[in-house]
Amino acid sequence: MMFSQEWVPQREFIIKVRARYPNLIIVVGGEHPTALPEYVLRDCPAIDFLVTGEGELTFLELVHALFHGNDPSKVPGISYLTSAGVFVSNGLSSRISHINELPRPAGHLCKVDNYHNGNWTMGISSGRNMPILGTRGCPYQCTFCSNPTMWTTRYTMRDPKDVVDEVESLVKNHAARSIEFFDLTAIVKKDWIIAFCNELKARKLNVSWQLPSGTRSEALDDETLLAIYETNCRLLVYAPESGSPETLRIIKKKLKLDRLTQSACKAVKIGHTVKINMIIGFPHETLRDVLSSILYGVRMAWHGVEDCNLAVFTPYPGSELYKDLRAADTIPAPSDDYFRNLLVQFDLTKATSHTPHVSGWALAFWRVIGLACFYLTAYLCHPQRLVRLFNSIVRAGKFEPNNVIEQRVFDLIVRMKLARHNRLSIAEGPR
Repeated sequence: MMFSQEWVPQREFIIKVRARYPNLIIVVGGEHPTALPEYVLRDCPAIDFLVTGEGELTFLELVHALFHGNDPSKVPGISYLTSAGVFVSNGLSSRISHINELPRPAGHLCKVDNYHNGNWTMGISSGRNMPILGTRGCPYQCTFCSNPTMWTTRYTMRDPKDVVDEVESLVKNHAARSIEFFDLTAIVKKDWIIAFCNELKARKLNVSWQLPSGTRSEALDDETLLAIYETNCRLLVYAPESGSPETLRIIKKKLKLDRLTQSACKAVKIGHTVKINMIIGFPHETLRDVLSSILYGVRMAWHGVEDCNLAVFTPYPGSELYKDLRAADTIPAPSDDYFRNLLVQFDLTKATSHTPHVSGWALAFWRVIGLACFYLTAYLCHPQRLVRLFNSIVRAGKFEPNNVIEQRVFDLIVRMKLARHNRLSIAEGPR
């Protein structure tokens, strides 16, 4: 699954693969090629075909056509350039109806252990975290998200039993200790998550699970929150996006902020580690909207939420806002610099703005202030967390992260040690 902020290094990798294997047929897909198919093909001539949208069956049909010498240009859901350089798009791949029938990822064909060396995780590491998808797509139409372009608004759910079958397989075959759900919106239907929890209980699997991508609150009532806690859900991430009711209306984030607040507070009371995702700097926003989001984050820290991702808005290719801003010529055409600037959502040192009311440096400033206020409130209002952190580092003799910010510190330590080990290995040479 390729995303736009990853395009520049991905393109260089594709070019190197083409140079090494000149006769290889290269096919790519994901959010970025689906949003900008012609741009991707012209920017990287090493690519033969794009699969746009949900790609498994389209890719299989393409491979079948190539293997049997049939005309691949007739395959629905692909894009390509003709020998004369004409761009051809056969539209978006059809959504898959029977996702329970899809085979599972072939983990035995790659070195899974390599993904654990750097301690990579979206959530909180429990030693060996493994990713999974229980659902596909999202039924909502938030204007900052590329989901409607990639997945349409059709939301499909796997059978809960099939999902737990995969969880059990990851535990047995890869010694997984924690399962990370990478779903766009993992919890929409209450009966689905309750059935999933009941199946986990019945199997008595020694594994935790978490929702690091963010989810909605409508189905997370008292019964659901207790059910996921009792089945060892370790991290629950809500995605309010904004503390401004006006912003929520404009970006089509159809949620009731008070309902989400109540759900998050109940989750904290039950014992969940809770995180919220926030965005500031939407094109219409004023400083008042930005401060509303920051104050909402501080309020949630006071209520016991442990983490907050406060990102600066960037127009993501494939999203409604990206299309509107391009049509108005207020953002530049796609380029390497543009894709690199998408990393502002992860980088506190970058400054950019897409609202005429607040400058880029002002957004960067308020982002740092907002995060500082959140974590000061989170730790000062809940001093037991400082004691817990101290015990984890000093008395236990090792660092055991309890929330996402502590996890990121731990990640940095692990990767610094790994880089040092690699440098020493190179300096010593082969033995």
